[in-house]
Amino acid sequence: MVINASQDLDIGNTLRKYRNKYNYTQQYAADVIGISRVAYRKWENNEVDFSLSQLGKIAELYEIPIQDIIIQSDFRQSKIISLPQKGHKYF
Repeated sequence: MVINASQDLDIGNTLRKYRNKYNYTQQYAADVIGISRVAYRKWENNEVDFSLSQLGKIAELYEIPIQDIIIQSDFRQSKIISLPQKGHKYF
């Protein structure tokens, strides 16, 4: 699953908020996650999409559940996609 940060959520703002809360540099956060500083900057600016596994690494870095990142990133209920044949909802 890939999260389209630029259209669905403002995850970049949430990442920046947590990075500032912990007084981490973009370079430090990028090193811990295993990406370049430029890639991390693009995440904070909502310029690229990223996978749930990458979001999991971010959640681990900031010691918060993935769902907290999503909820704090202007998640809207309208972004849930229903699969009628199974009755499950995914976002």
